Amino acid sequence: MNRPVDIEKGGGGAHLPHTRAARGARRRRKVKFTTEKLPKSLIAIDVELDNQQVEKGLDRAARKISQQTNIPGFRKGKAPRFIVENYYGRDFLLQEATEDLVNQTFKQLLKDASIEPVGPASLESVEHDPFRFRVMVPIAPTVTLPDYRAIRLPLDVDPISDEDVQGALNRLRDKHAVLQELDEPRPAQDGDQLSVKIESFADGEPLDPRPEGQELKEQALVLEQGRLVDELYQGLLGAEVGQSYDIVAHMAEDHANEQIRDKDVTFKVEVLGTQARLLPDWDELPTLEEFDGTLDELRAKTRGDLEAATRSQAERQLLDSFVEQLVAQTEYDIPDTLVQNEAEHLLEEQLSSLTRYGITIDQYLQYRGQSREDAVSELLPQAETRLKTSLAIQDLVRREGLNVSFDELQDEIGRVTQQYGDDDRDRVMEILNTKLAPNIASQVLDRKLRDLLLLIAQGQSPELPEPVPTASPDDAPDAVDTNTNEPTPSPVLAEASTGEAAAADDRDADSRA
Repeated sequence: MNRPVDIEKGGGGAHLPHTRAARGARRRRKVKFTTEKLPKSLIAIDVELDNQQVEKGLDRAARKISQQTNIPGFRKGKAPRFIVENYYGRDFLLQEATEDLVNQTFKQLLKDASIEPVGPASLESVEHDPFRFRVMVPIAPTVTLPDYRAIRLPLDVDPISDEDVQGALNRLRDKHAVLQELDEPRPAQDGDQLSVKIESFADGEPLDPRPEGQELKEQALVLEQGRLVDELYQGLLGAEVGQSYDIVAHMAEDHANEQIRDKDVTFKVEVLGTQARLLPDWDELPTLEEFDGTLDELRAKTRGDLEAATRSQAERQLLDSFVEQLVAQTEYDIPDTLVQNEAEHLLEEQLSSLTRYGITIDQYLQYRGQSREDAVSELLPQAETRLKTSLAIQDLVRREGLNVSFDELQDEIGRVTQQYGDDDRDRVMEILNTKLAPNIASQVLDRKLRDLLLLIAQGQSPELPEPVPTASPDDAPDAVDTNTNEPTPSPVLAEASTGEAAAADDRDADSRA
């Protein structure tokens, strides 16, 4: 038998009716029990009630039965217990009393054993002679971090070459290109834009199969070296409108598409039109980009942007690798109920994003051919990974003593509000200091955590602070509580930068205000 016990999460909701019987229950004798720690953060509580406790439970059950049923010779609620017991039998009375006895006992058990459930308990077994039962209670998971300060990873930042900078400037310039129809037909030249229908084949099979009878879509190709496979570029120089061309190109051994590595690919191209692309003069580019400076200054800014983006990407790769190793080396003991809850949250996140497009939950599940239970079950592996990551990061943050002071929070709010005009700044600041204060604090904590992990991975971290007990808000009034009840992925895995994410939250709140 495996039934849920009628308690609330946290152990404070055992069912105790507000009656004289409940007041008497507070004066009952101490419950005899033993506990056993089981894997997956479960506590088994074995309970044995004495005869006096059982008899009180049978009395309550008899009164309830008498009030709810008709017993010959008695009005409802007036039949004494021995009449009820004779009429229905002691076994029936015990069955009726079982749930009440378990619920009446459970709250006292949690208090006596100092157990705080993190999910619904389950009634594992019941015996009536003597009255014994076993309850399985999920408790908070345990996390044993490895020596994470010994993890070493390189920060590989690719250098930015002059060619990289020029390529970025070329892309900026291309944004402002103007297409011009030709006065007279002519062969295609370098820099032209061709309208084509193109299909590619490898080993005689199309790389992008399409349903029979479906027309190829028209595409635009910019005829510039470096934009196209070299053989395709060379083959289309001099191409004329209305003509078709078969062009063979040999793909590199390390091509991103494994399907065509070290193979010949045939491009069948039909040229539909040719337009000249007119690019602005280089000296016009700063103005077109609304950049206050010269072309050389724009070039320097572009190099700086590329270097920052490359470093950011390298840091993200390092952080992802660090967290991956951290999670793999951490020892966990997690109750199944928390993984189940996390899977439920993942599904809700998916469904929430779909509702923005007018797709209902039922439509989504019907399209997938799944029940809700099936969809949750499918997400369990992902939920377990996300939960483990979150637990490990939380424990690391606690061990490192990371927090956000009130001054740090105010500095971040001040930085964010500078993005707004004078008319909106006061209103935005009020929102950030109230509704979104935990979000902003989490962004600051995320940034501090990222910086610390980067230092740890490179062997440059400061000394580990002395362990201190977790402070309550009263003990540390200047500390900002960044904890929320919603499970979230590891902050170091977030896609947006801290400032961008905070600003996005602000704008969302602003739009709702």
